[in-house]
Amino acid sequence: MDIPPGINIEAANESKVCRLKKALYGLKQSPRAWFGRFSTSMKKFGYSQSNADHTLFIKRKEEKITALIVYVDDMVLTGDDLEEMEKLENYLNTEFEMKSLGELKYFLGIEISRSKQGISLSQRKYTLDLLTETGMLNCKPTGTPMEMNHTLGIYPDQIATDIGRYQRLVRRLIYLSHTRPDIAYAVSVVSRFMHSHSIDYMEAVFRILRYLMGTVGKGLLFKKTNISSIEGYCDSDWARDKTTRRSTSRYFTFVEGNLVTWKSKKQKVVARSSAEAEYKGMAQGVCELLWIKKVL
Repeated sequence: MDIPPGINIEAANESKVCRLKKALYGLKQSPRAWFGRFSTSMKKFGYSQSNADHTLFIKRKEEKITALIVYVDDMVLTGDDLEEMEKLENYLNTEFEMKSLGELKYFLGIEISRSKQGISLSQRKYTLDLLTETGMLNCKPTGTPMEMNHTLGIYPDQIATDIGRYQRLVRRLIYLSHTRPDIAYAVSVVSRFMHSHSIDYMEAVFRILRYLMGTVGKGLLFKKTNISSIEGYCDSDWARDKTTRRSTSRYFTFVEGNLVTWKSKKQKVVARSSAEAEYKGMAQGVCELLWIKKVL
């Protein structure tokens, strides 16, 4: 906060304070107001806003491209037009108070590293912090995040557990699954019981943590390939949920041979046959492919 213009700080009494009439942070409309201001500035500088992802701004000049994506007030700037990137940084510095952190290495808990093989994304530090917080840093690792043919569900006479702790752990696992597709299904299962409290669910969460203990450094690798296509794979199981008998759909997509998106989610309605469950899963996978096509 800055002292308003027109006030002589030296002549003012030290016992006086500035009264804040309005603060941007904390207001319900502050995210909309901030993003509206930022969008206007980007469009003014010649960037177009993507219709598929409103946080993505793109500028094409001849055969070169510059892209900026924003998450609240954290931004990632990339492209092959170095001159344009430098101009955009200078322009944003005149419009907002900003700080350039240089080459992307750490973003929203995700670690980014580069090598001859490609660009890798992981949440190693986030995983270690989670294991340390839960006291699982010295636990015995397990080979899979969840038992095969598990029977998790809502049953009568279940032994209660700390629901607050369970919800905190599941939320942290959901964020960890941004770079860990191998735990996506297990996390989607335990997240179904956020408002129940059974020791069986907590044991399933601790099994995921034991699996993470043996795979701390795992993540995603994006490498340059000769593949020039978008591919998607999907699958569904029929009436797998023991409580509601709903099916679970899963899909994952590749862009130029690199895994970019994945999802495992229980379907909204009960499928009457395995074929219906598969079609619902394919519909979700096709929607994801169409969205990726629009982004590109």
